[in-house]
Amino acid sequence: MRVKKFTGKTMQEAVESLRRDFGDDAVILHTAQKRPWLFGRLGPKRYEVTGAIDPNVQKHKSNSQPQVVRAPQRTAQPKVATPNGTESLGVDPLWSESIQELYSKLIRCDIPKDLAQDLLKEALAQVPQGEWNNVGKVWDSLHSTIAQRVSTVDPWEFEGEQKVVVLIGPTGVGKTTTIAKLAANFALVGGRKVGVVTMDTYRIAAVEQLKTYAEIIGLPVQVAYSPKELKESIARMQDQELILVDTAGRSQNNQLQMAELKNYLEGVPAEIHLVISATTKMRDVDEIIRVFGQLHIDRVIVTKLDETMAHGVILHTCERAQAPLAFVTTGQGVPEDIEVASGEKIAQLILGD
Repeated sequence: MRVKKFTGKTMQEAVESLRRDFGDDAVILHTAQKRPWLFGRLGPKRYEVTGAIDPNVQKHKSNSQPQVVRAPQRTAQPKVATPNGTESLGVDPLWSESIQELYSKLIRCDIPKDLAQDLLKEALAQVPQGEWNNVGKVWDSLHSTIAQRVSTVDPWEFEGEQKVVVLIGPTGVGKTTTIAKLAANFALVGGRKVGVVTMDTYRIAAVEQLKTYAEIIGLPVQVAYSPKELKESIARMQDQELILVDTAGRSQNNQLQMAELKNYLEGVPAEIHLVISATTKMRDVDEIIRVFGQLHIDRVIVTKLDETMAHGVILHTCERAQAPLAFVTTGQGVPEDIEVASGEKIAQLILGD
């Protein structure tokens, strides 16, 4: 067994180096981004892939007989098994069985059928049709396609300008913990002046939780019980570079709560981040975005990546919200379980690389 590390400016570049050296039979053991996740400024971002290859596998493959490729069925649209065991039509009749299986896998990753078809067609367009039966090549193209479709954004560059950031979203998605993670990283790691305001006065525990975090980190914290107090709290923090505003969880089905939230934020020059859990059902994502989109979503944060094995909801959320993905969270740890969003990493999660 040969094991070796490969690096590149992008994850794709590192993987391509692995393929060139070890071939298509290589196994990826580990991937890493070699740079402090948020405020590393010592050098350019680098990606590292640890790969392995068994020479005996290559030898056996070279002695084996060539694989027989079936001609695609052109007489009727093939049926594709969906996650619930039923069958449905709609895939391209020119697709071979291996391509149909890739389509089925995208569905199992919680990617809607129409989006799965778009992704696969876009990936196949980058591969010569004569090589469509090379599943590894199509898979790499699919990975690149998803990575490019996931719109991401870098952390804030303040440059003397104060940022007021409001986190909104349904109940139970982890907004308060996410604010604590952001505050700790920007204050302790980045050396920025950070203030925290909470509007979540529905839950006494939420206020106390945020006050505890702020005390540990050493940040000023304000509690706003009305729209007027929210504006006054922000005004009292003019010396802070970043103000993070926590809001109470709102049900997308409760119009009264949404009206109250809009009333609070009216006239507040803030950047709105919609927080959604990776465990959210696809149909609920659409409704959440439809309702919370009344406030104009600037960026998206997806939480609880560690609580699900199907991550297609991330891509679906970004496309429906028409907003870039800023951060993802991967656990309850403060401040470590939060990362700047990366299209490459999201593609790996979705495809299970």
